[in-house]
Amino acid sequence: MDDISHKTVATETCRHVCALLLAGGAGTRMHGQDKGLMHWRNRPMAHWVAEALSAVATPLLISANRSLEDYRRLGDVLQDAPEFKGQGPLAGLLSGMTEARKRGYDALLVSPCDTPGIQPDVFQRLLNAWREQPERPVIAQCEGKSHPLHGVYPVSLINLLETQLRNDNRRVMVFAESAGAGILDCPEAEEAFKNRNRPEDLMS
Repeated sequence: MDDISHKTVATETCRHVCALLLAGGAGTRMHGQDKGLMHWRNRPMAHWVAEALSAVATPLLISANRSLEDYRRLGDVLQDAPEFKGQGPLAGLLSGMTEARKRGYDALLVSPCDTPGIQPDVFQRLLNAWREQPERPVIAQCEGKSHPLHGVYPVSLINLLETQLRNDNRRVMVFAESAGAGILDCPEAEEAFKNRNRPEDLMS
């Protein structure tokens, strides 16, 4: 994958991109609780991420498999296709891509629900980078670590993603690499990408 240099572009809502919040996990490390609804700094984590996503791309789609009424207060809820139910975030991404294509969008701006420190600026930079090469996805990188669930994915990748899932490969980074994803370096944004997967992570 290639590094992508950042160019300053005025902040604007991209009409060709909608947003997808991934909130369909089992919450194993949260003792089975719905991770997106766990509170960080007095608000559910999903609310923080939904707010940041909606600041740069609308409408907001939400991949969720429970607590559906709670998530409907934030956006349009999607569930995994029956044949891919329980196959992790890639199943949610596929549902989001399918819905986005149906609505006429070119790509999805994606984020998981467990990074409540994420900021709209990060998402705007991802969108700006994607616009430079809209035929391929762009994912974030910080301090040398890739974050493939923070990125922009063209809906043209639906068949590639569906094939990977049917081959029982649920690794997000494998999908990003096979799709030729570009890398957007986000230096000094480590806190924004911090996953809060365990109860103790919600204390800071």
